[in-house]
Amino acid sequence: MRNEIRYTGWDELENSLFIKSLKMVYEFIKKTWTKFFIITFSIITLTSCQSEEKIKLEQYYIGGKEVYELNCANCHQKDGKGLQSLYPPVAGSDYLRNKDKVIYLIKNGLVGEILVNGKKFNQPMPANNQLTNLDIAEVVTYIYNEWNGETKITEVKEVEKVLKRK
Repeated sequence: MRNEIRYTGWDELENSLFIKSLKMVYEFIKKTWTKFFIITFSIITLTSCQSEEKIKLEQYYIGGKEVYELNCANCHQKDGKGLQSLYPPVAGSDYLRNKDKVIYLIKNGLVGEILVNGKKFNQPMPANNQLTNLDIAEVVTYIYNEWNGETKITEVKEVEKVLKRK
């Protein structure tokens, strides 16, 4: 029989506190990065899988907010609450019940007295002839989603249809 000499230094090294610490750090990093990767991948997947309809709604909403702030907020205020007895509120307005009327009013303006939430207002609203049908669709989408509880787009076709009728 052959006598084999076995070097036991590796066993001592493998069982040393330093190696055990390195193994623990490796396992921690492996678990942490795995979790990080899974969470990051999930977030990217979920946010990138928005439907085209949802993306379009967001685009209309953002565009409508810009149009509103440039053309409407001076009188109706950024928060849509109007200006005391001078200009009616848009937020919470019973006037929003008739979307066709709102579309027509945005494009063509209004002269004369109106009743909003039981209160009379008699300041002229200028026509917004410079607004395109897309601008109007976006601002109506913004107004109705922000202050009337809708969660859908007012399409350009709907605006065109209303403006052709009147």
